Amino acid sequence: MYIMKILQSFLLSIATFFLPVQGILIAVGVAIMADTITGIYKAKKLNQPLVSKRFRQVANKMMVYEAAVILFWLMDHYLLSEFFKIWFSVDYFFTKVVALVLIFTEIVSIKENIEEAHSFRLIKMIRALLKSSKEITKDVNQIIE
Repeated sequence: MYIMKILQSFLLSIATFFLPVQGILIAVGVAIMADTITGIYKAKKLNQPLVSKRFRQVANKMMVYEAAVILFWLMDHYLLSEFFKIWFSVDYFFTKVVALVLIFTEIVSIKENIEEAHSFRLIKMIRALLKSSKEITKDVNQIIE
């Protein structure tokens, strides 16, 4: 009973210590899960088998990404925070940059999964949409004049 209270207090202390980085950890985790879901969707759409090795890779990626965010947060908190506050008025700037890079990597992977599942290129569709919106704007301007 006494050991359980000590363990509970220890875990609560650790959780409280990492509270400032909790939102960043959740954001990175959500990006990884979204990539995993689109990967499963792509595999089902292309009739590819779901392999347990891939799910292990997701668990490994989650641990490595979350550990990287925590490591950079520790460096940011104890070493770099005051240095970066000279130029930027953002707390934990370096940690947030690392998290953005990790999330951007996952977003690119999500884009690739969707493109492969539906056999189209998102960039081409965006370009076509922008081109048609320019033509519509031009037509509307002609009508107004």
